[in-house]
Amino acid sequence: MKRGASARLLAALAAGSLLVAACSGDDESTDGTTAETTAETSGGETTVADTSGSETTVAETTPEAEGWAVDTEACIDPDAANAPIEGEIKIGSAMPLTGGVAAAAFAPVKGGFEAYINYANEKGLLGDLKVSATIEDDQYNKDLTPGAVSKQIDAGVHIFSGIIGSPNNAAVRDTLNEECIPQLNALTGSPAWGQVDEYPWTTGILVPYTVESKVYAAQLAELYPEGATVALFYVNNEFGQVYADAFKELAGDFGLEIVDEQTIEATDAAPPTSQITSIAAKAPDVVMAVPLGAGCIGFLTELAAAKAQNAGWTPATFITNTCASSLILGAAGAAADGLYTSGNLKDVVAPSNAEDPAVAEYLAYMESQGLADIAATAAAGWTTAEVTVAIIKQAMESPEGLTRASIINAARNFEYTPMLAREGVVDTMNGADDPFLAESLQVLQYDFETATFTDIGELITEFETTS
Repeated sequence: MKRGASARLLAALAAGSLLVAACSGDDESTDGTTAETTAETSGGETTVADTSGSETTVAETTPEAEGWAVDTEACIDPDAANAPIEGEIKIGSAMPLTGGVAAAAFAPVKGGFEAYINYANEKGLLGDLKVSATIEDDQYNKDLTPGAVSKQIDAGVHIFSGIIGSPNNAAVRDTLNEECIPQLNALTGSPAWGQVDEYPWTTGILVPYTVESKVYAAQLAELYPEGATVALFYVNNEFGQVYADAFKELAGDFGLEIVDEQTIEATDAAPPTSQITSIAAKAPDVVMAVPLGAGCIGFLTELAAAKAQNAGWTPATFITNTCASSLILGAAGAAADGLYTSGNLKDVVAPSNAEDPAVAEYLAYMESQGLADIAATAAAGWTTAEVTVAIIKQAMESPEGLTRASIINAARNFEYTPMLAREGVVDTMNGADDPFLAESLQVLQYDFETATFTDIGELITEFETTS
């Protein structure tokens, strides 16, 4: 029996009280694992037009009938979960569109997401099926996300994709799993999105924070083959703790000695002066930093001041890629010069990628939409929408046709390379055996003068799940 909107809202509000990790400034905690998805459940190859004007062959994957499949009998309304979707598929999301720094940082993600949806419709990537997207404003406030999601459910949204923030996604995953509505491509690397048994309808799209931390440890071993001293600086919530724990777990194996460990509260707007003073006193070879939001700028500014006051101390600085947007690094100015971070998408504004066909097509389309000025950060939104459309296409070609159930099955039996992915990156999901879509990263170094990144070493793939 289908639940009414009021009951759904109550459940959503209850979910909002969960303690969750933050990809935002929220100081709460989560548990679990991460997932990213795109699928080919029909068996055989599927051809999808890409933005380079050529055809992209999506790799073969296990047919849905032989792979992971969701149990719709557990749904509140199994018939709705298996009902055909025809004519138009409605995608919903929630992002910070107002509310200060978060809105400014993430507005380009919305622009990129919507641009790809327009592109998919213009190119007819899903045949006669129209794709529409509505994005509600939750101001990066997890208490507002349930209302935004409930409003879209009542408006007939079939799936959600690209909700930004760990606490925001966690605030609605109970509701969406009870309703059996796919919650695809959560834009957060929390390890909570890999709990396939508990939350089969929820997946993520970013590399898990645990994997990112391990990638940095592996790269440091390349930079410092004789070993190095390291200071940790991280936000004092589950988001920061996940990074720190993963790094400490591997540090010894890579000859890294942790000589200082400093934290800052997620709600603390003051610069981390005392923490950086403590780190500088130890003069470590490396500073591994996990700040958050505007805290990224404060950390970099304080560290630059400390280096200026301590002649000869020039530590390598590694900073989480949640800080690596052009807006944040641009605001940090010269203090960001030379830092190390990571990514798995091409740097679309780098001169070295100017002749890349996919990058050129992407930039041309963004310019045609009046979005050229946000193209660098918008690539994350574009890729999230691209992966979502690829999942929908695979579900359409499954024996069951397009339903909410076939969409989540496609997402969890999926292999795909987005058009802006770095060479060697293949996004793969395989049911509960591999619930993480992306686990490969390229370490990058930022150049303030050119506002571009340089590749350091090779793409690190050793932490990919094998199944």
